[in-house]
Amino acid sequence: MKKKRSIGLLLSYGNTFFNMICGLLLSSFILRRLGDTEYGIYQTMSSFANYLVLFEFGTGTVLTRNLSASRARGESKETIEKNISTIWTITAFLSAVILAVSIAFYFSIPFVYSNTLNPEQIEQGKKIFVAIIIFLISTFFCQTLNGIALANEHYTFSSSVSILRLITRTTLLIVLLLKWKNSLIIAIVDSLIGLIIAVFTYIYCRRAFHVKINFKGFDRFILKASLPLCLALFLQTIVNQSNNSVGKFVLGVMSGPEDVALYSVALYVFGIFSSLSTIPLSLYVPQVTKDVMSGLEGLSLTKTLIQPCRLIVLVSGSVLFGFVACGRQFVDIVYGKDYSLAWLMAIILIMPSFLNMSNSVILNVLDAKNKRIVRSWFLMITTAINIVLTILGIKYFGIIAAAAATGIATILQVVIMNIYYQKAIRIKVMYLFKHIFKGILPYQILAALLGYLSGAFISNMLVSFLVAGITYVIVFVMCFSVFGKNEEEKLLFKNFVRKLKKSK
Repeated sequence: MKKKRSIGLLLSYGNTFFNMICGLLLSSFILRRLGDTEYGIYQTMSSFANYLVLFEFGTGTVLTRNLSASRARGESKETIEKNISTIWTITAFLSAVILAVSIAFYFSIPFVYSNTLNPEQIEQGKKIFVAIIIFLISTFFCQTLNGIALANEHYTFSSSVSILRLITRTTLLIVLLLKWKNSLIIAIVDSLIGLIIAVFTYIYCRRAFHVKINFKGFDRFILKASLPLCLALFLQTIVNQSNNSVGKFVLGVMSGPEDVALYSVALYVFGIFSSLSTIPLSLYVPQVTKDVMSGLEGLSLTKTLIQPCRLIVLVSGSVLFGFVACGRQFVDIVYGKDYSLAWLMAIILIMPSFLNMSNSVILNVLDAKNKRIVRSWFLMITTAINIVLTILGIKYFGIIAAAAATGIATILQVVIMNIYYQKAIRIKVMYLFKHIFKGILPYQILAALLGYLSGAFISNMLVSFLVAGITYVIVFVMCFSVFGKNEEEKLLFKNFVRKLKKSK
């Protein structure tokens, strides 16, 4: 299983890096091709549509947890299929709710955006909104189906499909936008690809795992057992969407599409960071569930979380501090000097989230213990604070307040949740932080400082970017390789080198 998970991790990170490169170049192309206003209309519509993800209820994660627990207990195929039918029914019901809310909002678009969009832009926005909803519902069903694949330890399936989707989407958008300068094309392409992938994933799960995916096996007892985690994930999605999208939504209502476009650049960089940080979470669900069910707790359980957390710190911290070192130049090169402020806003968003995500594998422990609901209620409090601060901040301080409010809310999350982890589930939080940051964080900070200073006094942006980036990479890689690796990482590195020598 470790080998399969390692391949899955490598493919997932490869997919994310590929997505990052293509996404950044594509977003720059789209922004330059469509302009601030046209692209801002698309982002304005998607900012509300993204709130409908709240109804997703984490069905993929719940299904993975349920199936992993069923297999650990040695339950029958009939019980497994009942779990699938129950979660599938929940998915269908929530999709109907999303559709109903979407119809209501569709007819209210002219009233909501009457102060920031003209009549022609409103009509354009309504068409975009319809296509985005089709994409969201398709993705919703895909996430549930991916939970089946992950529970069966097919760690590479989702990433493989994602890579294929990325190549297809990028190619189509470039070709079509070169011919038509219309943001509606983005939404249409996404919706069509989403529908095709949903159908393909459904067929794959039925044939590869020989399971029935229908509504006939619905079981109210399984529903009752799944509701606490569903509700917890629902509340957590509210937190994530509010923290990530409230600034864009409020700017769309209070400011205009140009500011939405600027803030969207910062959010895109933040999205890359989040994607890299969360990859290990789902891939470690089966293993963490087995560890918890076997009786591990306290320090013994904490020790099993160190390596996954170090992986998160290593990758996400490199993104954060690499962006500190050369992100200002990168934004100027890719998006233009008019978007320089996006660099600062992205750092304000990412820095607190780095601390929040560094030990996030603990979420799998909460899921296994069915205790995530308490965490979700705590996070709702910080989300409410974020919304209030965002509205007041944008009114009095402008666009930078959108990022600052989210950063403050995230810091509160870090403090509250780590106290909860220590008290409620007896995770040795300080012990965990000590071992996951040791040999990584100090050298990331040092490399970021030297990288930033090395490029700060070079006027040519491209040269400055290359010098700052290369300095960061060299300093961090050398320091981590010589001083940073722990014993397990040294062993993994030796085994990797040994395999390379044998393959020659």
